[in-house]
Amino acid sequence: MALGSFTIALDSFQIKTERQLVNVCQKIAMEAFKGVILKSPVDTGRFRANWGCSVGTPYAGYDVNAFDKSGSGSMAKAMQVVNGWKARINISLVNNLPYSLPLEYGHSKQAPSGMVRLTLTEMGGIATGGQI
Repeated sequence: MALGSFTIALDSFQIKTERQLVNVCQKIAMEAFKGVILKSPVDTGRFRANWGCSVGTPYAGYDVNAFDKSGSGSMAKAMQVVNGWKARINISLVNNLPYSLPLEYGHSKQAPSGMVRLTLTEMGGIATGGQI
């Protein structure tokens, strides 16, 4: 095999491997985000509606007039962001409603163990490199 052919083969392997890595990370992210959203307690649906997914800088807003009892709208928005994600850039799911931390730490009887911590535990730490 000539050196040029070997270089082309390595370049092709790198591109294919990076694409596979992105696909795996997208699947992990969507499973984690789906778990968090569906574990969110529901009264009016405001909390589920305010999960914001973003790439790079964490989502900073919230909308007190948004409601999504099923979580399908929030999951669809997250899926759209996840599908556009590229390797080596942070992706996050954030809920900035003022009562999000109390809900995560057991304030709701519907989610006494939280949503984020429980989802990460269920995933076996895979989404955090084993660190929960």
